[in-house]
Amino acid sequence: MPQLKVPNIDCYFLFEAVTGKGFVAVNITFQNTAGSSKHQAVAVRNGADMSVFYNCSFEGYQDTLYAHSLRQFYKNCNIYGTVDFIFGNAAAIFQNCNIYPRLPMQNQFNAITAQGRTDPNQNTGFSIWNCYIVAAKFANWGQGSYTSNRVTWKGYHQIDGKNADEFTVYKFIQGDMWLPMTGVPFRAGL
Repeated sequence: MPQLKVPNIDCYFLFEAVTGKGFVAVNITFQNTAGSSKHQAVAVRNGADMSVFYNCSFEGYQDTLYAHSLRQFYKNCNIYGTVDFIFGNAAAIFQNCNIYPRLPMQNQFNAITAQGRTDPNQNTGFSIWNCYIVAAKFANWGQGSYTSNRVTWKGYHQIDGKNADEFTVYKFIQGDMWLPMTGVPFRAGL
């Protein structure tokens, strides 16, 4: 079962899911210690509308952060994992976060996000702004390690400013209406 680690306090709490509207977490590490051999092991399942995680760390392997549903905002967070480690069907924005893929098991590969939308009419997805995606302290190897070999499938394209504006705090999660009340700094638009 996932555990909640409170910084500077020598204790752990069992933690399953966040569901309260307006939930705010600051300076907390959420850690699942199951290891990569246990496969799917969620550290946090977030289904709280207008939830905020600021200066938090999410540490796990496969399926670390389950951004389940509704509007979510992550600022200055560290997220560690191996396979689909940011997944779910939320409208979530990640600003100024560090995303650390860890070494996966044999015959696995790093997949950072897995958006779970099944209804094409839903306004959900993951918007990643000014984040660093850097390998955790493991070597970068294999065919996928060369940036020249990245995806070229149909539908792949680089977006322009007009497209990117649709995924801002202001438009995507209407954060300018509720984030100021949290005291967490954010950037509303481009």
